[in-house]
Amino acid sequence: MAADPARVAETSGCESNHESSTGVEPGTETESSRSLSRRRALSGVAAGSMTALAGCAKIFGSDTTSSDDVLDVCVWSGNYYDRFEESVVPLYEDEYGVDVRLHGGWNDILVDIRQSSGEPPYDVTVADGYFYHVGRQEGLFEPVRTDNVPNLDGAIDHYTEIRTTEYGVPVDGAPCNIIYREDMDFEPETWADLGADPVDNSTGIGIDTGFWWFPVHAAAVGMDDRELAGELYEESLHDSVFDQLRSWNINSWASSGQDIWQAFDDGTIDVAQWYFEQTAYDIDDHDGLTHTLPEETTGYLNNWCVVNGTERRDQAEEFLDFLLSAETQTTWSESSPALFCNAEMEYANDLGEQLPTTGEEARQIAFPDWGYLEDYYEAFDEEYSAIRTNN
Repeated sequence: MAADPARVAETSGCESNHESSTGVEPGTETESSRSLSRRRALSGVAAGSMTALAGCAKIFGSDTTSSDDVLDVCVWSGNYYDRFEESVVPLYEDEYGVDVRLHGGWNDILVDIRQSSGEPPYDVTVADGYFYHVGRQEGLFEPVRTDNVPNLDGAIDHYTEIRTTEYGVPVDGAPCNIIYREDMDFEPETWADLGADPVDNSTGIGIDTGFWWFPVHAAAVGMDDRELAGELYEESLHDSVFDQLRSWNINSWASSGQDIWQAFDDGTIDVAQWYFEQTAYDIDDHDGLTHTLPEETTGYLNNWCVVNGTERRDQAEEFLDFLLSAETQTTWSESSPALFCNAEMEYANDLGEQLPTTGEEARQIAFPDWGYLEDYYEAFDEEYSAIRTNN
């Protein structure tokens, strides 16, 4: 995910309606964003290689519908798109009488906005922590007028404290969990357990190949020197974190959920780091596998933003408020086992026993802090690539 995982399982048979790019449009880069642009390009290369596997961009809605009658909304491609189309779009259209034209995107989302020359392709977009950081830096999002988004007051406090809500509101996300074989005679419960003897002696571990910040955070969480992933945010301990990751018995580098399931089917791995939202409703389709959500973990959080230059700013903020409502998120959880941010929403099935429902529980997830990580992006990316190459 050229952003956060919200990288989702693959889709097939669709054609991209957006031109994907990993670079910046010539002549548009400013002095203040040049360093970020280079890092963004590196991230785009990693994420771009996944796009065909993770899902291609597509648009839901009539091409003949007048642009004055619709709200253009961009979400992650893949099964995130499918679940959003199934559960969220009909709710909004029925309640507000406004059509939604749904766009699926990946590493091209910010590129499309940046290249739109004041006529943005979307009115509203999803943004993981990395995209939200870069988009704010480049002025791609409108400030949120909180009077138009009263449901923001109902968000769990931790999600509104870890990032500014000035340009986007926290709605959904997912923690990382551990998938493993039921017949291992070992039940990994923490990220430290990925270095335990039964895992070392197994066929191997599968981890995310493109979004290095999640496996790296997981390795840091499994260490004892600092709270959560604190080792990654202390320069003197950076090498120790990568040494920890290097010690894992990694045998598969996955670019999509399908890669993880295939690696299990092929007997390549017995354990995997992956995302709860991609696991909880899908794992029953795979015999002999189970999963656990460590009490302390890492994960991603999506902030939803109004795109700078939209002519539907009021309607876009209404949509943000709709996404933040407890009723919307309760219904959404029936089709998507994501983490949701409204304190009063009720999770479907047994999700509420596993996902955070309070600020105290949410604080057990180490969400990447891009205000710090941007200065180390290139070094960490190179180190992660070296581990993969030498693995």
